[in-house]
Amino acid sequence: MTGERREPTLGALPDLLADGARVPPHASQPEPRRALQRRARWPWVLAAIVIVLALAGALYIWRDALGRRLLPPPQQAHTMQEADAALRAGRLTLPDGRGARELYQAVLARDPDQFAAREGLEHVGAAALAQAQAAQRTNHPQEAHRALELARDVGVPVADLQPVEDALRQRGGGVDQLTQLLAQAEAAERAGHPDDGDGSALAIYQRALSASPGNAVVLARRQALLARMLAGIDGLLAQGDMAATQKLVDRVAMVDPNHLDLPAARARLGEGIQRRQAAQSHALDAADADLRADRIDAAVAAYRKVLAESPDNLRAHGGLRAAGELLVADANRAAADFDFEHAEAMLAQARSLAPELPALRVAVQHLQQARAHRATLPTAANRATVDDLLAAADHAIVRDELVDPPGDSAFDKLRAASAIAPGDPRVVAATKRFAATAVACYRREMTDNRLARAEACFDALIATQPSYPQLQSMRQALAARWLAVADERLGAGEYDNAQRAITSAQRWTPNDPAIPALLVRLQQARAGSHR
Repeated sequence: MTGERREPTLGALPDLLADGARVPPHASQPEPRRALQRRARWPWVLAAIVIVLALAGALYIWRDALGRRLLPPPQQAHTMQEADAALRAGRLTLPDGRGARELYQAVLARDPDQFAAREGLEHVGAAALAQAQAAQRTNHPQEAHRALELARDVGVPVADLQPVEDALRQRGGGVDQLTQLLAQAEAAERAGHPDDGDGSALAIYQRALSASPGNAVVLARRQALLARMLAGIDGLLAQGDMAATQKLVDRVAMVDPNHLDLPAARARLGEGIQRRQAAQSHALDAADADLRADRIDAAVAAYRKVLAESPDNLRAHGGLRAAGELLVADANRAAADFDFEHAEAMLAQARSLAPELPALRVAVQHLQQARAHRATLPTAANRATVDDLLAAADHAIVRDELVDPPGDSAFDKLRAASAIAPGDPRVVAATKRFAATAVACYRREMTDNRLARAEACFDALIATQPSYPQLQSMRQALAARWLAVADERLGAGEYDNAQRAITSAQRWTPNDPAIPALLVRLQQARAGSHR
């Protein structure tokens, strides 16, 4: 039918495709829409470029740290190779330090984040456990116990060790042994030896639990013993012996961290510590007030009383150091006035309080120079001589010769001018310029990381301004910078330089808790490098 629409057939497909090739103009995508799509893609392209540039910058900034992680130092790599070889050869631990465990630990002392060394210690533990299992099966109990001890030291889970330990106890016939150990523990406690060595009651109970873990009788008797030990806390607190009290609480917590009497014991210990701290704080406040009022003897007596109770009290140590600095300042003034007897007495007292005080060495030199200078001084003040000395001091300040060389330094010139005309306003002004120059020198050298030069400038400041208010913070900043240098040199394997940096830090903050930990790392790293 002529009016009926016919559907296209497969035979007509080529014609339809040919017709489709000639698309009418209104069916194609308008050109403005394409431009809009291209513009819409530009922000994404720019964002991708910014991300790539940021990643490249981060890689550049952290290239040294990534290099140390991806390519460890040659000494570290050599130690790792020795450790791996010792592990493959079955040398898990050796007294001379050449066992796999010791070598891996030496690597971790240098770099605690070394994953391969930690994984190596896990392999050492697995090998030790395998040795213990083999020794147990072949009826070699001593070898099995040694291997178990090594596996326990490197962190093998207790659940993995338990089957071997149980088998060793069953083979040893533990009932008679346990009865004997309990009798020995009771006898040791009756003899007054609850916890004072291998033969004490607590040590015997610990051996009994090793022979029979979880034994209810042993656990109950040990718990009762620990309770009797904790009961002695009240007597120690009454005596003010906080160190012994803390040691007792820590001991019980190490043996049985869930002991029922521990919370109360810790509470009593905390109350005792708070009371002592409050009393010491009050005493130190009074001592500081005495020091500010120039009552040095009373302040020193209070500081020493606090240190007798708490030897590590940093505030009391700092008070003695401040008292020493005031005594040195008095000695310097006495030397400038040619009162040499008084100057020597002040220096001797300062040396007894803080023998490592940097200003002491300088004060002794100036006392000697003042003695020599006194012999050459005219009987009356000479204005022209003062002018020459002040001019020489200003030239020395410009040359940064603040303390050295002896005799020609700015400090020496100012001391000589002060000896001739101690109240001269020009001398006072020159001394203030000297102190300001020393502070500026310290800050400049710290910024440029020239720490030895910063120390010289700091010594100069201490020599002239022992009561400068920022001395303590400057001392701590200098010590912290030396510790950072020590850590960096240790990581680079430069052990002598690391040791020198630690010594410099100790000079300024001898009680810094970071110093002992760094010394242990240095010792372990040295031991690893000598193998």
